[in-house]
Amino acid sequence: MKKIFFLPALAIIGFLFFQGITKPEPKTEFISHEIAPDMPPQVKAIVEQKCYGCHNAESKNEKGKKKLDWDAFEASKRAKQIAAKGKILEVLENGDMPPAKFLENKPEGKLTEEEVATLMAWSKSKKN
Repeated sequence: MKKIFFLPALAIIGFLFFQGITKPEPKTEFISHEIAPDMPPQVKAIVEQKCYGCHNAESKNEKGKKKLDWDAFEASKRAKQIAAKGKILEVLENGDMPPAKFLENKPEGKLTEEEVATLMAWSKSKKN
């Protein structure tokens, strides 16, 4: 008679035990597309409109993403941000961004003189 009660009790205990065990959720990193919250709004607007499409973690443009990833910019250390800003300044001074080949397909991506001046002034500053 004890065996009759033992098996259902064991089944209930086992059921309750396994209810508490859950599969671990797959680890996914949340990627915010919020570019540098401390960045001046006029710079952020230019980056979002003209730069972010090629320079983000999800971009298919491997070369652009490798050279500058705006998603990683804010999380990077101050020294790395300053170095990135120096490279941005150099590229802008040389007129290399956006690339001519890109502009053949997307002429609306061309930076205006005012946008270049804004980005250059920001690149020279010590602030985000």
